[in-house]
Amino acid sequence: MEQAKRLMKPLERVAMAVVLAAWPLGGGPSVAHEAEEWPMPQGGSVAGGPDAPFPFEIGGPFQLTDHSGREVSDEDFRGSYLLVFFGYTNCERICPVGLKNMVDALDLLGAQGVRVQPLLITVDPARDTAEVLAAYVPKIHPRLIGLTGTSEQLAAAAKAYRVESEEVGMSWKGEPVLAHGSYIYLMGPDGRFATLLPPVLDAAAMAETIRKYL
Repeated sequence: MEQAKRLMKPLERVAMAVVLAAWPLGGGPSVAHEAEEWPMPQGGSVAGGPDAPFPFEIGGPFQLTDHSGREVSDEDFRGSYLLVFFGYTNCERICPVGLKNMVDALDLLGAQGVRVQPLLITVDPARDTAEVLAAYVPKIHPRLIGLTGTSEQLAAAAKAYRVESEEVGMSWKGEPVLAHGSYIYLMGPDGRFATLLPPVLDAAAMAETIRKYL
């Protein structure tokens, strides 16, 4: 538990405080970083809309490999809004929840959704090769792009987005369990950060928030 809490760096502490302030108190789903859970109240909307910029510089250049084996950079996505999620294919808790909400929100955007490109950037380069991602991402959504790379490339991308990850134990399958930042980042077509979306935010609310930026 303490390991996962240490990974909740200033970005996530502020983001959580902002999000919690926007929701009424009460029980509800939780944000889980594999080894840790904390309450996330139900209802409300995400703070930090188009007129309330987030107080951090988030995002930046990256050089990665997509699930087809093609080398790509952040520049390849200019002109499109991005939904960026950091996770890994063997993640059994927050990643399936966050990815489903993200792609369901994309579908709810309808025709506007074509302007938005969802990305999964792995935090597990040792296991998430391009081939592994190629088998995984179509099961989530046909438009989802999986990105991997060397440990150094992925560390640089994670640093730009203020995401940290750490191995915190082994699963019942005997596989490493990673605690990792799990917010979804909405980036503008110019590559600049727009807002944070909690992975447990339901798809309808997520779509409503994204639509405000399109």
